[in-house]
Amino acid sequence: MPEAQGMPSAIEPMLASPDGGVLRDDPAYAYEFKWDGYRSTMRIAPNGATLLTSRNNNDFTTRFPQLAGALGDALGGRSAVLDGEIVALDEQGRPDFGLLQNRAGQAVAYFAFDLLQLGGESLLDAPYEERREILAGIEPPDRRLVAITPWYRHSDLAENGLTPDGLLDVARKTMLEGLMVKARASRYHPGRRSPEWLKHPFVHTTEVVLGGWQPGHGRREGTIGALLLGGYDSDGALRYLGDVGTGFTDTMLDDLLAQLIPLERKDNPFDNEVPRDRARGVHWLSPEVVGEVVYRRFTPGEGRLRHAAWRGLRPDREPAEAKVPPPR
Repeated sequence: MPEAQGMPSAIEPMLASPDGGVLRDDPAYAYEFKWDGYRSTMRIAPNGATLLTSRNNNDFTTRFPQLAGALGDALGGRSAVLDGEIVALDEQGRPDFGLLQNRAGQAVAYFAFDLLQLGGESLLDAPYEERREILAGIEPPDRRLVAITPWYRHSDLAENGLTPDGLLDVARKTMLEGLMVKARASRYHPGRRSPEWLKHPFVHTTEVVLGGWQPGHGRREGTIGALLLGGYDSDGALRYLGDVGTGFTDTMLDDLLAQLIPLERKDNPFDNEVPRDRARGVHWLSPEVVGEVVYRRFTPGEGRLRHAAWRGLRPDREPAEAKVPPPR
């Protein structure tokens, strides 16, 4: 897709570090809800033309055409680069990652949580707090398409009788994914995973590479019964991590099968051995497709994900980003 005149250059998103399961309670930090969608930057040219780009530089503009031009005249003819999340909303207006797998007929919105450039001026070196305050001055014409997400300092929480733990309870009760904790003085580090941004999720999720699929039986006859999952270790080897056979809708299975059949190969793509009972009848795959699963625990000795359930494909991730998870 040709870029409009004055379209800002792409900026690689800054990444957060895990907080180790301990919520940071420090006035030097601010708090945001953790959204459940596709991370994406939104670039807007002076004429309002819009480009949506994933973490791995995939173009999301044609996939989510309802978001193109969604800011309308809110920028007053200025160019801009926003950081945020593309989310699909359920009937209660809550983000639902599974709905993103169905491209048609879903209520999709862009939740903006950072501003990286405005009117040709880079804001990468400005403190997070300053960027957030400038972002708050943008008023989208349709908040069902673009929403400026809330952020909370300790003083903001105190005014509402809350603490960081109290905000976490709000996220839990409203079935959100958790909290993001960001240093108020932090600059924006494109493409880097920084301890100045911390993520505190409720559930364990991990990205996985699809290395094979097993045919289904019974009501799943003729489609996928289970997916064989992998992740890259510190030496760059693709390790078999187990399989997943739950969490799919019939539409997901049909779409997956169509996408995976062209990737079939004759040999095992994993660098470790797959148990014989899991390898029996398997259709091996070139390790090119990334998905996401939720799981209860990971056993490092055996190297297996336990009680995994499928969440969906991650077209915003590269296979090399799918790592062997830490012990849990």
